[in-house]
Amino acid sequence: MSIDFNHNIIKSSSFGGKVKLNAVLKKKIINISSDFLASFAVLTASVCLISRIKSMFPMDVNNISLMAAKSILPRGNINFSSKFMNISRNKINSNNVSESSKSTVNNNFTEKDSQSSMPLPNFERNDDEEYHSPDEPRHKIIESQFSSGGIKFENFYVKNTTGQNINIGEELGKKPEINITNTKEPQVLIFHTHTSESYVKRDEGFFYESFYPRSLNNEKNVTRVGQAITDKLIENGINTIHDITYHDNPTYNGSYSRSAQTIKKNLEKYPSIQVVIDIHRDSLGSKETGKIKPTFKYQNKKAAQLMVICGCDPDGSLGFPNWEKNLRLALRVQKYCETLFPGITRPLNFSKVKYNEHLTPGSLLIEVGSDANTLEEAVYTGSMLGESLSKMLNDLKK
Repeated sequence: MSIDFNHNIIKSSSFGGKVKLNAVLKKKIINISSDFLASFAVLTASVCLISRIKSMFPMDVNNISLMAAKSILPRGNINFSSKFMNISRNKINSNNVSESSKSTVNNNFTEKDSQSSMPLPNFERNDDEEYHSPDEPRHKIIESQFSSGGIKFENFYVKNTTGQNINIGEELGKKPEINITNTKEPQVLIFHTHTSESYVKRDEGFFYESFYPRSLNNEKNVTRVGQAITDKLIENGINTIHDITYHDNPTYNGSYSRSAQTIKKNLEKYPSIQVVIDIHRDSLGSKETGKIKPTFKYQNKKAAQLMVICGCDPDGSLGFPNWEKNLRLALRVQKYCETLFPGITRPLNFSKVKYNEHLTPGSLLIEVGSDANTLEEAVYTGSMLGESLSKMLNDLKK
């Protein structure tokens, strides 16, 4: 059947003639044609929208198709999962938050507080599930064991970048200026200046472009490692306070100033505290070169290597006059860890830094793994570190 609107007639081989079109039928046909053209225009626009969205966001193409379908259906009869919408928002926000980290490849440590004033996001990422588009870039993780570096003494290494000459054997032979006794009062404080630091979820040998090693979930960030250390100390008779105050949220800038206040508050409340340890996780490498995963095996199980950081103030510019006392404790911790669990330590980092270690003669900063280690590996190391600290402190009672 063909339609000739100029003459208002219809040609049909069945009727063999020309029949005048009813005015109502003509109007209906025109309306149908108009609707068809409008729908075609909307469909064309939706295709363009799909292409535009896919170039902007790393979403799955099926989800984009659903979004386009929702836009052209008259009643929007598609229900979107709130989880999908939330995770898309999280990915966009997390890519705008930079990871400010210590430069630990060459051990040139700087005050991380001064490097970034970028606030952490005010949302908690969905850590139970991950969403990655098929074409999301992956970057390599390089598994390494740091077995040497700097000066070797007995069974461990010290990397001294201070320009200050030290006699490791002589300092190690001096008792740290801490008084460990048989008491039920707290003698150790574990805390975290960068409380939201976290790890990769799985040991896969790579990480995704959107990888964001921060979490406000205390079961998935560095506080979980701190709890493993605390549990082992308490189990071995050393009463310990684990302060999980967030110092890097909502802003990263000023973390050390805020954690200093946490230390002072605990020392005032518990004057029996002798040892103060700031537990972190490190960040090594980059997307371009690959992230470094410091790893060793104990009893055929992977664990993260740890690094003890001890500050020094050779010229008095840092306001840290009694740094030698902290060094004696750091050397002892290094030796005990390496003796009990060979391979667990990276070289002790002796640097011209302070990191709140000036507040007590028993203060240290310890990095447990890097963001390329898994949480399981870091917690395993935390338990071994707690065991080492327990033996060292109990030995000091004698």
